[in-house]
Amino acid sequence: MKIRIARAKTGTPSKQKEIVWRLLQLAGLLIFATGMVLVATAARALNRQPATPQAAQSNSIPHVKCVVGLESLKPNVKGSLSVLPNGLEFATGKNKVDISTTSILDIFAGQESRQDVSGTAGTLAKVAIPYGGGRIVSLFSHQVEVLTVEYEDSNGGFHGAIFVLPEGKATAVKNQLAANGAKVTPHVQALQQQEQKP
Repeated sequence: MKIRIARAKTGTPSKQKEIVWRLLQLAGLLIFATGMVLVATAARALNRQPATPQAAQSNSIPHVKCVVGLESLKPNVKGSLSVLPNGLEFATGKNKVDISTTSILDIFAGQESRQDVSGTAGTLAKVAIPYGGGRIVSLFSHQVEVLTVEYEDSNGGFHGAIFVLPEGKATAVKNQLAANGAKVTPHVQALQQQEQKP
């Protein structure tokens, strides 16, 4: 019996060692799996492009028509209009024209730039717009908005660029340019609405 007891006593520590060994293996496996999850998460985070605010980069509006007013472009050319931190950019497939924020003298958007095209006053207004712009004013539909940007070129020459944008975009462009430091003066319609409120 003494032999059996000796074997039983020597068998018990080996079972404890085996249990400890298994626990260490499981703990190592758990630590390894946790490390792999952390590495995979970090890899995704490092590969992700940095998030930047859209206003800081540019807001590009496709399918914009420049009716008239940009020096190096023909009238009625289509392209994309982008608001940049330093100004406005109109890009076609081949050409780009930049208008810096500091050179902008005024901006008209939406209903502010539409003219009354009926009667004597409307006829005079159409005649007064250069380059056949008066005919264009009478053709605008209600599904588009008009953005007019008055600016000075590098030689001090006065220019006015007329853009036709999808509905709802002209006022947003005007507000972004104003936030970037472009000059915007209150217009007649805004003053008329304020007079009617009291």
